[in-house]
Amino acid sequence: MNTMYSKLAATVVVLWATFSVMYAQDSTQIAPLVTVSNPYLFNFSSGSLNSVFNEQLTPGTNNRLNLDFDYAANSNAAPFQFVAGILFGAPIKQQIIDRTHNRLKKQLRFEDQMKTGLTYRRYLKKFDGQLVVGYHHRQFRNLSAGKQAYELVFYGNAQFEDKTIDLSNINVQNFIYNQYSVGIFKEMAYTKYNMEFGVSGAFIQCANHQQIYTKQASLYTAPDGEYLDIKYDLTFNTGREGAVGFYQLNGAGASADFHLAVKQNGNWRVALDISDVGYFTFRKAPVNYSAAKEVRFQGIVIPDLLKFSAQTFDTLNLDSTIRSNLPGKSNNKYSTITPFNAQLVFSKSLLNQKLVINAGLHYKFIPNYFYAFAKANYFIKPDMVVSGSVGAGTYALCNVGAEFSKRWKYFDFTIGSSNLLGFIAPPLMPGGALYLRLASSF
Repeated sequence: MNTMYSKLAATVVVLWATFSVMYAQDSTQIAPLVTVSNPYLFNFSSGSLNSVFNEQLTPGTNNRLNLDFDYAANSNAAPFQFVAGILFGAPIKQQIIDRTHNRLKKQLRFEDQMKTGLTYRRYLKKFDGQLVVGYHHRQFRNLSAGKQAYELVFYGNAQFEDKTIDLSNINVQNFIYNQYSVGIFKEMAYTKYNMEFGVSGAFIQCANHQQIYTKQASLYTAPDGEYLDIKYDLTFNTGREGAVGFYQLNGAGASADFHLAVKQNGNWRVALDISDVGYFTFRKAPVNYSAAKEVRFQGIVIPDLLKFSAQTFDTLNLDSTIRSNLPGKSNNKYSTITPFNAQLVFSKSLLNQKLVINAGLHYKFIPNYFYAFAKANYFIKPDMVVSGSVGAGTYALCNVGAEFSKRWKYFDFTIGSSNLLGFIAPPLMPGGALYLRLASSF
């Protein structure tokens, strides 16, 4: 993890140094750039369409109201039909379970996120920049677990008779929260390039959160299933037991977004976006289980691991000796870092600005996440664009996407997907994504 932070910090330092040198060279000769024939040329260069700093006001307008919806799910092995079954409680066919197992090498990884809401931006004449205010409802889930943990859950422990299996480094997270943000965006013109700068802060109202993490853990199944020996170092936190309300304040926090970009006369653009850097704290009604112990289960039935909850340990019918070795329950406040994102994108226009090629790297603060993508935008007209994209990473075998956008004088519309394969062949292909944007400038 320290290596990751070092690489991220190095990238920021190099970019900032480059921008600073360029700024020093041109700071004495500030002047408007030559008018670009299509001011929306690099408007679609972000892998995250709903990044508020990658949108523009329509020329001649001072306001913009944006409604967006974005959902994406990715896995390195589980087909989209498997994921849908887990999320919506639908039966999962054995062939889908087997197909996922056959694709697994060492670890199963899955993440999905949903973001929907409104953004309003206003041009401020004295500042010569924009005020950006927004509300978004967010949901995020992440799972990473070893292959043997998957086999235990979906095939049982009979196959591990007289064997010890590794259950270390299981990580499960679930966030449901509302985000209220305010920020500023400014573009500065110089003789040879434009520089963009954006920053925003947000209050986070968290409705629900669960986090399960194991360090060193193992399970031994005795011959004939006579007993189970479990060694574990487990932490389980939840913001609140039971059902929660949409606007319930079980946890609170804050986050920030940062944007820095340089573009040169419609020829190229380099953009760095760091978003959702923040912190949650749960004080109102948290529940915790944690322990590092060994326990032998004999003559009992283990609960369904797919329905693991805060009540799981409470419902076990055990004698006092065994129960003393189970995780202890507490109601201590706890905090966690938001699953922030960092993204670097380079864009180059070709064919007299009819074609834009984008290449990017994306990091997310979850275990072992890294994603690389490329995207081509072709402008049928200056106000109409079709796009195609490909991407791959530690949470995605191969993503193939498409997008269509149309702009009118006071309205624009975008629909697209960063991964169509899961929708085309849900029993075979992992992941799926869909995003929609409706916006009005006035």
